[in-house]
Amino acid sequence: MKPILIAAFAATLFTSTSAFAQTPSPTPTAPMPSIVTPELTLTDAQAKTWIDKAVYSSDDKKIGEVSAFARDVTGKVTEMHADIGGFFGLGETRIRLMPAQFTMGTDRVVLKVTAEQAKAMPPIKK
Repeated sequence: MKPILIAAFAATLFTSTSAFAQTPSPTPTAPMPSIVTPELTLTDAQAKTWIDKAVYSSDDKKIGEVSAFARDVTGKVTEMHADIGGFFGLGETRIRLMPAQFTMGTDRVVLKVTAEQAKAMPPIKK
């Protein structure tokens, strides 16, 4: 009888310790990576396809069209010009927007400012 009890105890002991051995040890948490916004770069052909595309404000109002992009020698966009306001090209105001002030969707540019804020921006010469 003793050998059976010893065998049962040993089996229980081995089974319980193997279960503990299978639990994973805690891993240190890695720091969250910082989110890096990629630079906006356009080729000449890509920039041309965006001319006359709609420009929307952050409050989802169509306020104008893309008129031009300024880029450096690598194609990185340094600014965008948009013609806002007006009616059929009359009375439009051209404004300058830095890349941090807009995002490009599939068929439109969306500003990170409201329509009123865009209208209050200083005009630039056409």
